[in-house]
Amino acid sequence: MKRFYNENLFTATTSEVEDPLEAIVRRGARMMLEQALEQEVAEYLERSRNQRAGSEEEFRGYRNGYSKERNLTVGSGTIKVKVPRVRDVPSGQEEFESRIVKPYQRRSDSLRDVFPKLFIEGLATRDFEPALRSLMGESAGLSPSTISRLNQKFRAEYENWTRSSLSNLPIVYVWVDGIYLKAGLSDERACLLVVIGVDVSVKKHLLAMEEGYRESKESWLSVLRSLKGRGMNEPALATGDGALGLWSAASEVWKMTKQQRCWLHKVRNVLDKLPKREREQAARSLRAIYLSRNREEARSKTLTLARSWKGLFDKAAECLLSDLDRMFCYYDFPIEHHKHIRTTNLRGR
Repeated sequence: MKRFYNENLFTATTSEVEDPLEAIVRRGARMMLEQALEQEVAEYLERSRNQRAGSEEEFRGYRNGYSKERNLTVGSGTIKVKVPRVRDVPSGQEEFESRIVKPYQRRSDSLRDVFPKLFIEGLATRDFEPALRSLMGESAGLSPSTISRLNQKFRAEYENWTRSSLSNLPIVYVWVDGIYLKAGLSDERACLLVVIGVDVSVKKHLLAMEEGYRESKESWLSVLRSLKGRGMNEPALATGDGALGLWSAASEVWKMTKQQRCWLHKVRNVLDKLPKREREQAARSLRAIYLSRNREEARSKTLTLARSWKGLFDKAAECLLSDLDRMFCYYDFPIEHHKHIRTTNLRGR
């Protein structure tokens, strides 16, 4: 193994490092791929490699060696592959073409999908090549032009999606949240404003995903107005966290929509204002509140718990009592929906 040293005497850099585990994985991937390609040809010809062709009616062609060897980048790195060829295909029969490795394919579909995800996570185009070449190996075909082309395709797909009509999608409930990403060149983290809805058939839909400035009213207004412009109806209920900008925007755009504060966020905020020794019992008390049989019982338990904290944990009590009207809107809807609509956690609590 060739090794050289840079100016820092104790920092070794390797020009070519062969990780034994990675080598085994790539070798296994290549063997499995070769076997799958051979099986694909056998199924097309309807006979194995050493089996003779049957009658003229059963004849479907002959094996004709392999295509020129090329590099194929997959999740475990870059491997070399040769795709089998078939000749003398009878007239009227569909020509053989591998469905596993397509003509001119240089990378797996799943690897292709990595590019937009990395773009969202904050890798600039100039960072893609060294980052992915380190991951996939020196022979990976990842030129800057390829990366730019893939991201342009991703951006076009996204823009088409943001213009798609929602007029025929009867949305009942929506979950609205701001997700902060460690991405971008600015000192401030980017905020991704996300709206997910469920229709009358109980199917969930990603409705909006836009970059915003923090979670300001103006940013949320832009998102919600865009949804309205695409033909979306006003939902019966919107569930979100305590961001004031969200609720101000929602009140302006969705005038008939009821508003539910997320109990998962509320519990976290309250527990954060308590000493660690108190949190386990407090968590049980908070759970008892949102699992109450009705709104009156839930409100009574809330007031009782807040009074027990007065003079001891005033900030926790104040946090618990804030925005109470939005905390219990889920009681206006069927009880079997409660665990789904009282929190922005789509798995329900």
